[in-house]
Amino acid sequence: MYRHKTVWSLAATALLIAVIAVDNNHGTGHRIFAPGRETVTVASPEKAYHVWQHKGVKGRTLVLFDRYPHMHGRFNYEGEPQLEHSNLIEYSIFQNVIRKLYFIVPDENWVEFLQQPTTKVIKPIAGLERGVSLYDLNGLPMIGTTPSSLPHIPEQVLVYINGDVFDARQAQDLLTRKGISSDITVIYQGNRK
Repeated sequence: MYRHKTVWSLAATALLIAVIAVDNNHGTGHRIFAPGRETVTVASPEKAYHVWQHKGVKGRTLVLFDRYPHMHGRFNYEGEPQLEHSNLIEYSIFQNVIRKLYFIVPDENWVEFLQQPTTKVIKPIAGLERGVSLYDLNGLPMIGTTPSSLPHIPEQVLVYINGDVFDARQAQDLLTRKGISSDITVIYQGNRK
């Protein structure tokens, strides 16, 4: 009888050690941050990837101030995707630059956002007045939220701001108020000059 308890205790301990080892191997140990802080303005969305690639960042959380064109999901890849104007986020996920995503929706567009047709499962997030988890086929945690509901993020993040959707200064002020720091902020001005 005691032999079975010992075996189960050893199995549970081995499982705990394995979980800790995997978490350490795939967790913070594989995140690469850029030295210093930098704000870069780019002429097209895909140039953001080149900035991140040049700085060598990996395994990061992205705070995305933009429209999100991938709400319906993309299933038409044949082989690895190529970087294009419309797939910056997906491409960055495949290249292990992004491991978690906070998609910021303007407060005034929240209800409209929730009514968009999607192939993804949308689940409310406890503790966020306006926050939903968007299921992602790549296994990437995607959180949709508004500026008013954005929680504090304790790690240094990447930031991408589409100047056609959000005012860059207001987005940066929001991050400062929430105590969120970034090593690389990329601003795409689009049609704004």
